[in-house]
Amino acid sequence: MRKKQQRLLNFIFFLSILGIILSGYLTYIHYSTLNSPCDFSETFQCSLVNRSKYAEIFSIPVALLGIIGYSFLGFISLSLAKDNLLTKIRKKKIINKIISAKTLLFFSIMALITSLYLTYAEFFIIKAICILCVFSQITILGITFSSYKNLKLEKSIRGDLEL
Repeated sequence: MRKKQQRLLNFIFFLSILGIILSGYLTYIHYSTLNSPCDFSETFQCSLVNRSKYAEIFSIPVALLGIIGYSFLGFISLSLAKDNLLTKIRKKKIINKIISAKTLLFFSIMALITSLYLTYAEFFIIKAICILCVFSQITILGITFSSYKNLKLEKSIRGDLEL
């Protein structure tokens, strides 16, 4: 069971790295004066979406917040994995409460809700679709689903240990 959980946490970490790369490129596009190579038509325009008023929160690009969010999720998944050096910092009880399967799921759900709102803005307000944003949305959906599966595995492992 632990090996399955290990693979799941490694998958979440991989998706987090993918999210960091996507968000990094979207941050570059946000600050760039050049149009994105993803601008295919009036409907598919990364540049339009990434420079809209919905692309910033308090003057901070959403893509930059994505880098921070994906980094945090990646850090949590990496520290939850049993075969790495970060497990040593989890020995302190307060850290164990912060870095947990529940925390991973909670923050991935918060990121998914934010992503769904931005998807709504893309489709119905801006009326343009950013392909890279869609990939980022799929990535956070994968992290959220995997985080949920990880929490279920964690609970079943704890249940097995209590018997």
